[in-house]
Amino acid sequence: MAKKSDRPRDMANDIIGAIRAGTSKWTKTRKTEERSPASRRYRYSRMTRERGVSLKEAAAEIMPDAYDKVSGNGSLPANARQIMYAARGHIQKVTGQELNSNYFTQNLLPNYVMETGVVCDVVYDARGHFNEPHSGHGFGIGTLEVRDYLKGFHEPDITEAGINQAKGEVFGPSGNFGAVLFIEKEGFAPLLKAARIADRFDLAIMSTKGMSVVAARALADEMCFEYDIPLLLLHDFDKSGFSIAGTLQRDTRRYEFKNSITTIDLGLGLDDVIEMELESEYQHHPKGDKSALIANLQENGASEEEIEFMFRDFDQLRSTRRVELNAMTSPQFIAFLEGKLREHGVEKIIPEQDLLAEAYAELERGRRLAEAIENLNKIEIDTDVPEDLKEQVGEYLKDHPEERWDAALRAIVEAAGDPVDPR
Repeated sequence: MAKKSDRPRDMANDIIGAIRAGTSKWTKTRKTEERSPASRRYRYSRMTRERGVSLKEAAAEIMPDAYDKVSGNGSLPANARQIMYAARGHIQKVTGQELNSNYFTQNLLPNYVMETGVVCDVVYDARGHFNEPHSGHGFGIGTLEVRDYLKGFHEPDITEAGINQAKGEVFGPSGNFGAVLFIEKEGFAPLLKAARIADRFDLAIMSTKGMSVVAARALADEMCFEYDIPLLLLHDFDKSGFSIAGTLQRDTRRYEFKNSITTIDLGLGLDDVIEMELESEYQHHPKGDKSALIANLQENGASEEEIEFMFRDFDQLRSTRRVELNAMTSPQFIAFLEGKLREHGVEKIIPEQDLLAEAYAELERGRRLAEAIENLNKIEIDTDVPEDLKEQVGEYLKDHPEERWDAALRAIVEAAGDPVDPR
């Protein structure tokens, strides 16, 4: 039992506690509004509701209706952000919170699909690029783009020689490229193009902004397995870099691989950093738990030496050491990459004898046709141009109004021409 002299102090503490409890919600609300002024419209519902409905609960309530609305009851694919717009009004109304679009598309929606097991044809916008060598064919790495690309794969086809020379038609890996290089950054595209890396090594290049998106993993999963080609990984020497490499080699919450594919981590690794004497910097982790960060790095393939290098000053600075790919000069980067590609046996594609023989025969036929056409062009041909040519073109266009004048002229020439002696 408290002494009589302690009672005023206890009463004061009780009053202070009550005031703090009563104003904590207001303080939290004001801080939220400072970060996001648009959230002021939900102040009343936040201050007056009791437990309230969580974002996850509100999303679960509206998700089926939002998906059906956007997809035409499942008859068409639905973009993740379309579903967000259809669900946002309900979620903000019942929770009193402003809905962040990235949180919805990257957390609420995929978690809902995974936890409920519902079948939804949800597609995501492109957040990276894929480019084939030689042809320049490329596309954004989004769900629909990847689907279309995978559907178009075919074996090399040789077009017959005619007026134009024969050539090989390729689409996809077969006869085109023997490996895929994944880079976690998109800014190296001009440098890779200038150095002709893709063309010289028959290499497809895929890049995304930061973490690999589901569409990129789905593309690698099917393509690398079907054509037995390796996926080469190039990333920064830091926690994010190892996480990016990890998501392309193992199942995660967002994506489970259907096939076993060959992945090769090109680095950066600690040996590369030391050999090239690359400059390191610090990445701050104000709220990061050291043991959790280390566990994540171990899960994603970092060695004990690499982890020790990163965490050398963590206890004092709450920061890990990191080295970016950008720490290399352009000549360093190209030399580093070329060395890694050669080390892992990436080389030019040479088709089998049957395809080479078919292509050779058509190319020789094309050469002979070109030679014959050149000889024909040397023959002088007398041409009498009809004096009423303009009237003939006009008459033709009256009967064929959908045609253009040059099509009319071609028809007149063909109708007037004498049969060609094939000898």
